[in-house]
Amino acid sequence: MIYIDTFLYYTLFSSIVLFYGLGLNQFSIIGDKSPMQIIFFFKSLLTIISTTILTYLTVSFILVPLELVEIFPIICLLIFIAFNSFAEGLIRLTTGTETTEFVLSFLIVLLAIYQSSTILDTLTICFSSICGFIILIPFIHAFRGRLKNYDEAYLKRYMCLFFFYIAILLLIISVFDISWLNGGIIK
Repeated sequence: MIYIDTFLYYTLFSSIVLFYGLGLNQFSIIGDKSPMQIIFFFKSLLTIISTTILTYLTVSFILVPLELVEIFPIICLLIFIAFNSFAEGLIRLTTGTETTEFVLSFLIVLLAIYQSSTILDTLTICFSSICGFIILIPFIHAFRGRLKNYDEAYLKRYMCLFFFYIAILLLIISVFDISWLNGGIIK
């Protein structure tokens, strides 16, 4: 049950895009190319999960016994670069598309490692962070579809309107009381 609460919390109420601001630049330029998005999310999910598992195991079994936990972001970065480069090269060779992305995936890995205590909790946070990003895609498509009905002046001010739209989504999410999702504080 705690993993369902964690999944709901990081997917809906603590959206990485809205509350942490991770991937806001990627979120603002999402286009209508759905096959490219599927490849992008598959590559990101594969890279994030593999990096998270290996980093968690490295931290738990090597860095904690040696009392070198402070250097785990560097170890995480090295592991992430290796997995991300391999996945990017594999996708470029097989499909010919470019899915270059670094910051969003790396920060999701760091967030998951910092916010969790078990490997299952870490994987839940990783998967729910990606799902939170995917859930917001229909909202951005609806916003872009609404702007297509206006003239060129609105499209030039797209980023200003986009951030106003994000602020409205953030206020709507913030209205709900979600204290029941985090039972550890109440105990």
